[in-house]
Amino acid sequence: MGFISRYENIVFRYIGGILSKVVTERMVKSFLDLFVLDLLDDGPKHGYELMRELKTRTGARIGAGTLYPLLYELEERKLVAGEWNSPNRRSRRIYKITEPGAKYKRSGFKGIDQLVRSSNSESTV
Repeated sequence: MGFISRYENIVFRYIGGILSKVVTERMVKSFLDLFVLDLLDDGPKHGYELMRELKTRTGARIGAGTLYPLLYELEERKLVAGEWNSPNRRSRRIYKITEPGAKYKRSGFKGIDQLVRSSNSESTV
């Protein structure tokens, strides 16, 4: 199960199923690197495709001014690899997740899951 699917599961399981748009966007932006890596785990994508899928799957609108600096940072950290692709139109940079990126994503999600579980168990005491 991917991070975004697990994110949706966490929302419904621990938070009761309904979050305000503000809270959802805050959660997505807080863990945006993990959301992007999860989307790239499904296959290579360009930036606009990532923005569109983030909006569709999380409801949060992430702008180019937020996404592209993150992609550059992830590339510098070797968590994603970018490659210019120019079939018949203007050139696009296609990003794919690397093995260190996949490990980082798994580790990050595991940490979030543990945090949510411990927070949930403390609130029911």
